[in-house]
Amino acid sequence: MTLQTLFREAINALRLNLLRSALTAFGVIIGVGGLVVMSAANSGANKLVERQIADQGTDALVARAAKVENALRRGAVVVLTDQDANAVRELVPNIQYLSREVYSKVTLVAGNSSWITEYWGVDASYEQVWGVKLSEGRFFDEAEARSGAKVIVIGATVARKLFGTASPLDQTVRLVTIPVRIIGVRRKRGSFGGVDEDNFIILPIKTARAHIPNSEMSTARQLSLIDMKVSPGANREKVKQDVLALLRERKHLRGAQEDKLDVIDLTQMVELLNTTQSTLNRLLLATAAILLLVGGVGIMNIMLVSVTERTREIGLRMAIGARRRDILRQFLAEAVTLSVVAGLIGLMIGLAGSVLVARLVDWPLIIPPLGAAAATLVSVSVGIIFGYLPARRGAGLNPIDALRRK
Repeated sequence: MTLQTLFREAINALRLNLLRSALTAFGVIIGVGGLVVMSAANSGANKLVERQIADQGTDALVARAAKVENALRRGAVVVLTDQDANAVRELVPNIQYLSREVYSKVTLVAGNSSWITEYWGVDASYEQVWGVKLSEGRFFDEAEARSGAKVIVIGATVARKLFGTASPLDQTVRLVTIPVRIIGVRRKRGSFGGVDEDNFIILPIKTARAHIPNSEMSTARQLSLIDMKVSPGANREKVKQDVLALLRERKHLRGAQEDKLDVIDLTQMVELLNTTQSTLNRLLLATAAILLLVGGVGIMNIMLVSVTERTREIGLRMAIGARRRDILRQFLAEAVTLSVVAGLIGLMIGLAGSVLVARLVDWPLIIPPLGAAAATLVSVSVGIIFGYLPARRGAGLNPIDALRRK
């Protein structure tokens, strides 16, 4: 039998039991689809992390105090202040830029539309600390920050919610009780860790303190965070430890009290996120492999049933000249055809699923050709591996005994 004839016969045999073939292929379809989705999700998430690193900068350190509810269990609450920021700026070497930061929730009103968002009151150097990239307009300068100018930079989500597709530049909106002018729109960053990275406004810290009530601030000069950018070529870990040591000394923290202050290295957080993501992907890929294994076992079982049902047919074929290898190839072709068709269907479902996942979580859609090729190869391998035993069993039948079986 030629290869073309072989696979034509295989397709006809599978069509005779279409429902059974479809149910058998289901495991392979889900396994291959899952493999494609996981591969695309891994690539998309990695690309998103790379984008976040590019947007946030790899040399950033963030000093923060412990949350109030945790600190209360261990004594007085520690707060960061303007004086602490000044001390870090003056006494810790290798800090290229430093920005104070206060934040909380606020309602922004534009015409008949309003939107609850987070505000970040910062210094002008915030732009350099985080390498802020804008899609429109500009960031506020040092003079505007010092004077407490009523200007804001908004995120892409805020721009969309308040202005739709229209440009928000130079539009005046109401922030609490004051009108403020939009001078810039930050470039869209997407979601990160389930948080919308575009739902915020940025304004001078002096403006925020003067006009936005913040119940979380116990003093007028309290800070939420101190943002720092490490000088190029400096040892980031040493700078981090120097900042920690200075702040703990200023707050008289010793022993167990030291954890009331922390300095976050975002590079380490990204590394931890990558490790966690890699572990999760391995678990999901293992799940897809188990589904493929179940699908393969299903193919093997159905092919064994097929051999049993077609014993007389096998005997007849061998009686008129078919060799054992012809029978082996016939049943192997059926198993491979079933798994390949299932694999192609799974591939299409996986591609559609990848598009859906990318849209739902708002990350880049990247479908690695290697992942799609691997999924197809796996489906073929499943057919060969799990179809070989039933095919060999059929080829090993004695022609006379096969013809006698009813």
